Amino acid sequence: MKQIIYIIVLLLYQLLAGDKIEQKISLEYWLNENLKIFSVDNAILLEIENDKIRITSNNWFGETLLNENIQYENQSFVVDNIFNKMLTERIISKEDSWIEEYNLLNNKKIKVRFLFSAQEDDLRLYRMDIREINRDDDINKINKIILNNDIIMVWTDLNKKIKKIKFVYKNNTYLISYINEK
Repeated sequence: MKQIIYIIVLLLYQLLAGDKIEQKISLEYWLNENLKIFSVDNAILLEIENDKIRITSNNWFGETLLNENIQYENQSFVVDNIFNKMLTERIISKEDSWIEEYNLLNNKKIKVRFLFSAQEDDLRLYRMDIREINRDDDINKINKIILNNDIIMVWTDLNKKIKKIKFVYKNNTYLISYINEK
């Protein structure tokens, strides 16, 4: 009986402790497809905790990129939120067709498509397209950046578990990598 109670307490602790997502974002600047000018690892910190999302600088270079920290409260990071899918679940469930069940911040309805591009060794490469379902005057900076991106590329393992996300916005490349995680 004690073992069952310990297991239940451990599971509850894991569920409660799992409310925080923290991911470091690196920045790369490419002159063209084959020539990377520079790369700065872990320049920006993305944190999601309970109903808050924060984007802050993580070093001096991150401070030059961000004029100010970005924070939004009272957000819903439930199953249909794109941040939950990409940063927590990290699985591509459907490819090459539109999925209309996703939200951005402020519950902005979007549709998402993962287009298979190529297989490189043990990684699969996808282009991720995001479209808003109902256009409005959303003033959320994070939503605007995601919707107005140049391209989003997603690498997965052969089981479609996300290993790397590369986001290009205004010729800057932002990279989230899970490849070296344990």
